[in-house]
Amino acid sequence: MSSVASPQAPPTPDWSRLVADSIKQYGLWHTFHKLHEAQTAYPNDLSLRGYTEIVRTNIVRDFIKQPKGMQAVPKLSPDFLTNFERFNLNAQEGYLLSQIDGRMDLQKLLILSPFDPFTTLFTLAKLQNERAISVPQ
Repeated sequence: MSSVASPQAPPTPDWSRLVADSIKQYGLWHTFHKLHEAQTAYPNDLSLRGYTEIVRTNIVRDFIKQPKGMQAVPKLSPDFLTNFERFNLNAQEGYLLSQIDGRMDLQKLLILSPFDPFTTLFTLAKLQNERAISVPQ
């Protein structure tokens, strides 16, 4: 009787250790991008999805943790205003950028946004990280 080797899935990484180490060494955004890349290699890994959401939640928490909180008024950055072609915006990002007028605070943007509050805040945090907007402290 011959034994045929069945294909085995690659071992699942220890996400808890990898995520914690990455956050300590490189920060939340780097870790988020690495987790996003890992989703192509491990598309059905629920723990990977969970850690991605934990990192996204921490990004949003840090974004609104500033002294002005939800009363902070985002502004379009000079870099965005002078060189907006370099920003590869999706529809959500483009819409939110179109609403930023330098007078409306985060709370009002949440009210006007057709997206859920978490998605809106994460997208604004992403735009800040990419230096398309600035949120004065």
